[in-house]
Amino acid sequence: MTDLPNRTAFEESVRKRPKMYIGDDHIRLFEGLFIECIELCQIEEIMFEINIIRENKFSLGLSSPHNLKPFLDSLLLENTQFRIYLLKVLKIISEEFEIATNPAKTEILFSFDKNVINDLTIDYFKLSEKMHQLALLNRKAEILIIDKRGKYVNQNYYHFPQGVFYLFDRAITEALGNPEFKITFDGEIGSNKYQIGLAYRTDWYPTPNVISFANDVHTICGGSLVEGILEGLIKACRIYVKENNLTTLKIRIKKFVNGFILVCAVRGDNFIYGGNFKETLEDTPVREQSKQLMTKLVLDFLKSEKEKADIFLWRFDPSKLMSKIF
Repeated sequence: MTDLPNRTAFEESVRKRPKMYIGDDHIRLFEGLFIECIELCQIEEIMFEINIIRENKFSLGLSSPHNLKPFLDSLLLENTQFRIYLLKVLKIISEEFEIATNPAKTEILFSFDKNVINDLTIDYFKLSEKMHQLALLNRKAEILIIDKRGKYVNQNYYHFPQGVFYLFDRAITEALGNPEFKITFDGEIGSNKYQIGLAYRTDWYPTPNVISFANDVHTICGGSLVEGILEGLIKACRIYVKENNLTTLKIRIKKFVNGFILVCAVRGDNFIYGGNFKETLEDTPVREQSKQLMTKLVLDFLKSEKEKADIFLWRFDPSKLMSKIF
């Protein structure tokens, strides 16, 4: 028994059930091609252009100072039960498929086979939202989307050298009041790369704002990274309170929620996710790394910024905050 289906069988499977590979709205195809190109070429510095020329006429433009040949060579690779190459899938479901290369750019021109794909509609705005997210998480990448189907041309360009700190800076700017408690980290721990922005709002009783990512996945329910950061934050506050003999302060977990702003992302290998749609990250090393990191960063902040520390810690003093709502 083999896990390598022959080419004919694989092509037949793709043509019979194309939505398994490209999604109901075809957005997963473009998302997957972008991720696949970066993974196979082991680069992030790339210009990725999606051009919807007209109904069922598309082009993908790729340019990079690095070698893109591994991505193009995926057409020749064998698919396994663990890895499906989407460029190969695209060729199978296309009526027209052509690759043109020159020193400056590689262009893939294609149109879907109408006998395979019944609904040829691409939601431009939904596609833009997805590529916007991918640009945030791949900070050296540039993404351009052009849609020429309508009366006027739609076009969006995405490039975020600051990564997810773009979202963090927006959250800080849009918060009522000026967050005094603010900590950021942008670096590597072991084989994992982290971007973490944490702050507390100063307006009355605001709800938390938490956004987390793992690789190219929006983990909407948090998981290991968020939990590790919160555990490190709580541990640091307890250590600080004990070291400074602040006996009136009662550290309660629920008190950390109000006014909490957190935008975080981690990139690494072999992550495990929870939920049917990867809603959470379930990775013990990430949890331990982020907890240890945040414990140190928060302790350093509290010790070096005593005035700001006092403003933050007032929430744990029952004598100063009588309301039980907060």
